[in-house]
Amino acid sequence: MILDGKVAASEFKEKLKDEINKLDKKLCLAIICFDDKASLSYLKGRQKIADELNVEIQVFKYSSDISKKQLVDLIEKLNNDNHIDGLMVDRPLPKHIDEMEILSLIDPKKDVDGYTINNLGRLLFNQSFHHCATPMAAIKILQYYNISIASKNCLVIGRSVNVGKPLALLLLNLNATVTIAHSKTTNLSEKCQKADIIFLAVGKKDFLKKEDVNEHTIIVDIGINFDNDGKMCGDASKECYDKVLSYSPVPGGVGVLTNVILMENLLKAYKLNKK
Repeated sequence: MILDGKVAASEFKEKLKDEINKLDKKLCLAIICFDDKASLSYLKGRQKIADELNVEIQVFKYSSDISKKQLVDLIEKLNNDNHIDGLMVDRPLPKHIDEMEILSLIDPKKDVDGYTINNLGRLLFNQSFHHCATPMAAIKILQYYNISIASKNCLVIGRSVNVGKPLALLLLNLNATVTIAHSKTTNLSEKCQKADIIFLAVGKKDFLKKEDVNEHTIIVDIGINFDNDGKMCGDASKECYDKVLSYSPVPGGVGVLTNVILMENLLKAYKLNKK
C-alpha cells in the first residue's frame, strides 16, 4: 500500500480551511529568512498553502551579513506584535550567529516550527505547545491510514535535532518501542529486518535496500535527495517498494504534509495567544 501524502494533505487542508474561515481574524505567520536556496524554495511551498487557506505570510528577508542585534531586536518585536500569530526563523542561519541561541528567543507559543529549547524540552514531558512539523508529518501519515503505532517496533534512522530526535520522542509518547540508528550503529540491516516501521531521515539516496526489508515492513521515508537525472527521491531504494507492506513515496509522501502541520500549529498558536 502506498501512503499517499497528497490524499492525506487534501483532507487535512479541508478541515483546516473550515476552522480558519470561522476565525474573527486572518491568521498571520512571520518568516525570517536569509540568502539560502533551499529555504527560499521551501518558502514557495508555505506561500502556496497559505494562499489556499487564506493565511497571511509576512516575510523578512535578510542577507547573510545581518548582525545578531538586528535579528534579536526583530524577534523581540515580532514576539510582542499581537497581529503575528506564529513566527519561524529559517535555517541555516548565517555562520556568525548561534542557531540555538536565536531560536530560543522565539516565544514558545508562537514557535510554530517547534524547535525552541522550550518546546523541545516540553516534548520530553509530552507537553509541547507545538510539535516539530516534519516529524509530526511522519506520524500523521500513519494515523491517516489507520496504522497503529502503539506497541510497534519503530526504527528511526537518523539522529538530527531536525527530525530523528524529536521523532523518536513523539513515537515514545505514542507508546512505540523505539530504536534510533545512526552512522555508528552496527548490524543495521538486522535491525531493519526486525522493525515493524522504519523511519528514514538520513539524506542518502538508496540508503535502505531491498535486502534490508521484508513483506511486513512499513517504510516512512523522510529523506530528500536527487538522483542522477535530477529527480527528487528518498532514502529508500525503489526496489523496496514491491517487497514491503506499505511505504511513503518521495516525492508525494511525508513532505506534502509538512506545511499542513505548520498551518495546524499556526492555528493552535492563535488559540494559545488568545487565552
